[in-house]
Amino acid sequence: MPQAIPIYVINLDRRPDRLERIAQHLETRGVAWERVSGCDGAGASEAALASVIRPRGPLGPLGVGDRACTVSHTLAWQRLVDGGASHALFLEDDVYLGSDLSETLAETDWIPAGAEAVKLEKYNAGSSRLLLGPVVGHTPGGRALRRMRSRHMGGGAYILSRKGAELVLGWRGRMRVPVDHFLFNDTLSPVMAALSPVMTVPGMATQRKYAYDSDTASHNRAAMPKGWRRRMVTLQRGAFEVRRLPRQLLELATGRAALIDVAFSETPSG
Repeated sequence: MPQAIPIYVINLDRRPDRLERIAQHLETRGVAWERVSGCDGAGASEAALASVIRPRGPLGPLGVGDRACTVSHTLAWQRLVDGGASHALFLEDDVYLGSDLSETLAETDWIPAGAEAVKLEKYNAGSSRLLLGPVVGHTPGGRALRRMRSRHMGGGAYILSRKGAELVLGWRGRMRVPVDHFLFNDTLSPVMAALSPVMTVPGMATQRKYAYDSDTASHNRAAMPKGWRRRMVTLQRGAFEVRRLPRQLLELATGRAALIDVAFSETPSG
């Protein structure tokens, strides 16, 4: 089946084991893909990191690992902009995807108008209750597509349109939160509203299929300060969450959104 949506897999040079694993997985799914050499927090210079993401933001000081991961995603986004496709799927190398991946990538006309991002990943284990809009379409395999009305983390598997990639790349040097917050945290993201992301229900991807061995953990994830500074950051985070609450309650009351239980499923039927 022809593949209209290319895949870019982010992988560190020092992790050929993870590349081999995802290569075997994608082969079983019958899709073509390209590797993107990721920015490694173990040796990244501050200049390279700062060219994309600042060292601190509303979440407090940012770890080198989180910043390097964000740089890696921008390198992959640039592949889409430099190529000829209208959309691309971006994968981290520890992700596992549903059996309907090939048919999902065969065409783009299932992506709703105005949706510049499609989140395939159900973040974390089990089921999560998320605030989502009404169904606005379906993937070719039959997964429902719902607009995201609240944050849901995870940058393991998502589709961007060319327009979306150009938008997010325009923020290089000004990003202040890690990539998943930048794309999918409506309380902190400067671009999520413009991306107008939809999410597959059930989720089509998970990073919890294998032993969870994050490459950023050993190179310092976002570091919480101590003492009164920690309390200030906690209060600031709470303030960001609360400011979205009135709109979310209105959307619930008017039926423009609902709380939906979402889990990963290997097949569209769940």
